[in-house]
Amino acid sequence: MPKVEPVSSGGGRGRRARGQRVSTSLAEINVVPLVDVMLVLLIIFMVSAPMMQQGFSVRLPQSRRPQPISAEPVYVTVPLSFLKDSTVLLDKERIGIRFLAERVSQELKDRPTQDVYVGGDGQITLQALITVMDRLKSGGVDRVMIATSPPDGRRAP
Repeated sequence: MPKVEPVSSGGGRGRRARGQRVSTSLAEINVVPLVDVMLVLLIIFMVSAPMMQQGFSVRLPQSRRPQPISAEPVYVTVPLSFLKDSTVLLDKERIGIRFLAERVSQELKDRPTQDVYVGGDGQITLQALITVMDRLKSGGVDRVMIATSPPDGRRAP
């Protein structure tokens, strides 16, 4: 807030008295105590946060006949013969590309995840692989992952 001070008119030599002089005082916020308080609060929260990570005790419901969860992923293999006859292998079953979407949706119906691994011969064209992926997506597959082998030819575990 501006400070109003009276001006003394002494002498009057050609100077006209202007009345009251307004001077502003420097109003600055002292941030050092603010920083100190914030650092103390930060330390308090850092110390107390690990103590708050306590969960609730929950008794899960039990069922008489639990459904088995299939952890084995679904594999679709695109052989080199796909370019001639448009058939793929769903696990070990040979299926035409027209029926792939329906068959995959049946296969994934009772699974917790809707993911499929697609593997193919190294000589398959990218267009053939994209065609198979499109059919899988239309069958309700969430994620289509491409299965590869390591460069030395060994199969991954």
